Amino acid sequence: MKLLRTALSSLCLASLLTACGEPLPEDASGSLDTSVQELPPFPDPNEEEPGGGCGGCGGGSTPVTISTVQNTSPPVYINANIPLYPLAYGRPRDWCRQSSYVSMSYTSPLSPGGSLTFSGVVAPSTKVNFYIYDMLGNLVKTHQTHHSHDNCVIAHEQEVSNTYGLTAGTYLVYASYWFIGIYLNDGWYMNGGQGPLAYTNDYVGSFTIQ
Repeated sequence: MKLLRTALSSLCLASLLTACGEPLPEDASGSLDTSVQELPPFPDPNEEEPGGGCGGCGGGSTPVTISTVQNTSPPVYINANIPLYPLAYGRPRDWCRQSSYVSMSYTSPLSPGGSLTFSGVVAPSTKVNFYIYDMLGNLVKTHQTHHSHDNCVIAHEQEVSNTYGLTAGTYLVYASYWFIGIYLNDGWYMNGGQGPLAYTNDYVGSFTIQ
C-alpha cells in the first residue's frame, strides 16, 4: 500500500507539472539559482538603533588601551622629572627578543575613582615609572610597577591603580623605563650594541575623566 501511494504521488506531481507547461525536475538542469546571496552586515554594537534604540538601558562602556607604540608626539610637551628605577647591576641585558613598549588600559567613560591598568614589555627584572600630569603640566599621580619577569613582561593583573583625587578633565600619561629595542623579522636591533636605553620622557597617551 505504501509503495502504491508513493507511485501515485509521483504520477500526480508529473501530471501537474506537465499540465502547467513546466519541465520535470530531472529535465530542469541549470534552472536552479545557485548564486551566493550576500548577508546583511552585522549591526554595530556602538550604533544606536533607529527610533531611539534602547531608551532606558543606560550608557555603554568601551575598553581603551593606549601605548607608546601608538603614541609618539604628546599634545603638550612636559619634561618628566621622575627618574628611572635604579639598577643594582648596571645595564640590564636585552635577551627577550620582544619589542619594548608600555601601555595603560581603562574603561571609557572614566569616572573619578575609575581603574587604570598598566603593563608593558621592558628589560627583564626592571620596573616602569608611570606619571600622570594635568593639562597645565602639574604632576598629579604616579605609579611604579613591580619588576618585569624573565620574559620582559610586566603583567597587567598586579598593576591596577585608580583615579581617586583627580577631578574631571584630560590627563597626560608619561613613562620612564629601560627600552630593550625593536624585534625585527630579519634580526634583533640591540641599540647599537650599547645595551638597553633609559627612556625618561616617553609619551604613553591621554585619558579623560568625566
